[in-house]
Amino acid sequence: MNDGAPTPVQLDERERALRESELRLQQVLDNTSAAVFAKDRAGRYLFVNHEFERLTGRNADALLGHNDRDIFPPEMAAALRRNDMLVLLEARAMEFEESGVFAGEHRTFLSAKFPLLDIDQVPYAVCGIATDITRRKQVETALTSSALAVSGAYGRDLFVELSRYLSAILDVDVAFIAQIREDEPTMMRILAFVADDKPRENYDYPIANTACDTVVGHGFRMYPAGLGSLFPLDDDFIEMGAESYAGYPLSDAQGRPLGIISIVSRRPLEQPEFIESVMKIFAVRAAAEIERQRAEDVAQRNAEHLRATVNAALDCIIAMDERGMIVKFNPAAEACFGIREKDALGRSLADTIIPERFRERHQFGLKLYLEGGPGPVLKKRLEVTAMRANGAEFPAELAVGVDDSPSGKVFIGYLRDITERTEAEQRRRRLEAQLLQAKKMEALGHLTGGIAHDFNNLLASIMGYVALAHERSDNGEDARLSGYLDQALQSCERARDLIQQMLMFSRGQKGQAQAIDVATCIEQNLAVLSPTLAQGIEVEQDVQSGACAVQFDPVQLGQVLLNLCVNACDAMQGEGRLRLALRDARVEAMQCAACRQPVDGEFVELSVGDTGPGIEAAVLERMFDPFFSTKPPGKGAGMGLATVHGIVHEHGGHLLVDTEPGRGTSFRVLLPACADAARTTPSRRRSDRLGVARREGRVLVVDDEHSVGEFMCELLSNWGLEAHFVSTPELALARVRESPAQYRLVITDHAMPTMTGIQLAQALEPIAPHLPVLLYTGLADRIREPSLPANMLRTVLRKPIDHGQLSRIVDDVLVERGARDAIA
Repeated sequence: MNDGAPTPVQLDERERALRESELRLQQVLDNTSAAVFAKDRAGRYLFVNHEFERLTGRNADALLGHNDRDIFPPEMAAALRRNDMLVLLEARAMEFEESGVFAGEHRTFLSAKFPLLDIDQVPYAVCGIATDITRRKQVETALTSSALAVSGAYGRDLFVELSRYLSAILDVDVAFIAQIREDEPTMMRILAFVADDKPRENYDYPIANTACDTVVGHGFRMYPAGLGSLFPLDDDFIEMGAESYAGYPLSDAQGRPLGIISIVSRRPLEQPEFIESVMKIFAVRAAAEIERQRAEDVAQRNAEHLRATVNAALDCIIAMDERGMIVKFNPAAEACFGIREKDALGRSLADTIIPERFRERHQFGLKLYLEGGPGPVLKKRLEVTAMRANGAEFPAELAVGVDDSPSGKVFIGYLRDITERTEAEQRRRRLEAQLLQAKKMEALGHLTGGIAHDFNNLLASIMGYVALAHERSDNGEDARLSGYLDQALQSCERARDLIQQMLMFSRGQKGQAQAIDVATCIEQNLAVLSPTLAQGIEVEQDVQSGACAVQFDPVQLGQVLLNLCVNACDAMQGEGRLRLALRDARVEAMQCAACRQPVDGEFVELSVGDTGPGIEAAVLERMFDPFFSTKPPGKGAGMGLATVHGIVHEHGGHLLVDTEPGRGTSFRVLLPACADAARTTPSRRRSDRLGVARREGRVLVVDDEHSVGEFMCELLSNWGLEAHFVSTPELALARVRESPAQYRLVITDHAMPTMTGIQLAQALEPIAPHLPVLLYTGLADRIREPSLPANMLRTVLRKPIDHGQLSRIVDDVLVERGARDAIA
């Protein structure tokens, strides 16, 4: 039985596989470019590959079993043995640079040596892989030599030293460096020419048909022998017996050709790879120096151009060093600040051109930037305040840049006096603000005009029926009812006044200004306002005695006061002090917060102040705009301050606003004081109470609003007249055509869809020339008497209609018509 031991066949297969594996490994090692070897602990060679055989000039049989003393010189053999023992003692892989003469040439190898371990992990041999680094070491040596040689040289000295060391390292007779002439690219200019270790005189030569021509703009070229048979040589190269040539192109950082670095030898050249490597190192340094020289030339030319530009600039150009001292002050700066450059140089910039109140901030910003902080003014255009030599301040536009110089940072300021531009911009902004405000008011007028018309029609019916009820209650049977109707009528009249205020504000209609006592107006309006104030609001008054008469519409002044008081109370949110003050005031060099116009002169100042949170700058810019409100939706329409603006400016006044965050706001209404005139106390207007006088006759009422027309018929019928109502001018014309003499008066609205009241009167005139037409409208102030036709009464009634006025006009018309009929 087989007890698990391999059979002879299996043993043969394993031995054959092992031999094949060893053969493959041997082939790999024999074909590598590195020298591979193994030595036992006594230093005897156990294995060498073909590269090791080639380097030593011996075959394996002559190497195996021998040590380094049998193969290499004693000094070299001892060095190799020391490295082997170090690997065995430390039992780890190590690298060594090992040099010696191999194959007739001094070579340097980088040897990676590592121990071979037995089954007990004990080193029994050293294995080494040696890579030839001779060329690399030569390049390193050349680089070190050239760097040391040219470390302190510039310009021509640098080119000479490069050429000298290049010829020495490569052991050639001539080395030279040449650049392409910028003005004539077909010519080369020698920068350094070293022959037999001596510099020669530089010269220019044409590049065409030379060995250099094959290098410039192409790449490294080497002609190892027979140079004269390949290219025509000049007399100097013929005389020296030039046999070989190598050249490497010089290029700038963008790869553009700059020139060439070349060598020439009387002997044939060998080792092209080494020569190329060395020349490449020297070419980089030579190209960098050419670029530096050209950049220096450009910089010098630019400096000259810059000097001319700075001196000719219209803007001030001022430079400052890290210490804050002026180092440049161009002619424009001299003219602007009134300081000569020679007097400005070396002086503190802050003390010279910066107003005292800004100097500390300037010093802090400079210190912060130099310590690595941000530069908040750098690379920006800023508007600043500068100071002339005489101490006068002026607005300026400033841009600051920073650059490095050999002595540290340099800050360059570009400054322009913008006094004229600033003044022009301020004028433009004032005009734009005024234009914008006018446009907003115009837009508001279009909107409120339609609203006011509709409200007038509604109010005409309400007020008319209340007046009718009031007339019927005058029999004295129910005093309380009469009182209620009286209060309702007063409220209607108040509503009528408010609608008129909207029209006056939005359409430029004038209020009825009169000399009034502002103190009395304050007292009356506070009586209305006080019951509505929150319990936490305290009212303070400071009214100057014996002063303060103004020419103003009393109802509109009350509206101004109420609007400002309501806004103040809203700002305090139920707790604080409402301050009302009245005084004669002298105002100088102020600007109106609403219209932006300058304000000067004698005024009566009515101020309304609060202890609220104050007003933000963004809100200040827009608070007089129509419909602008900071209140939550549904809490304000944004019309209060816009109304104040319109009323105050209509009466020749202005508005000032003083506000402080967290302390409150004060609106100061400036009203022109009136000359000595009778002062009147504002009071509510009341329609005349009418007795019910009986009248006779037929009247035609024309109005597109049924409620208004029906009320008019009811009113006229209550006076004993036979009133007929039609809702269109066309129906009115048809009624009159049927019987021109049947009506004694036509009463018509003005604003109707198909025809105005005036147009209706014009159409009635040829049909019934003696039929008088009475016009009523919510825009009575806009009707001009010359535009009325002959058959239209000169008096135009205002909606809502004053019953007393209407009654008097009707009586006059009926009396006049009766007299005419009697004569006829």
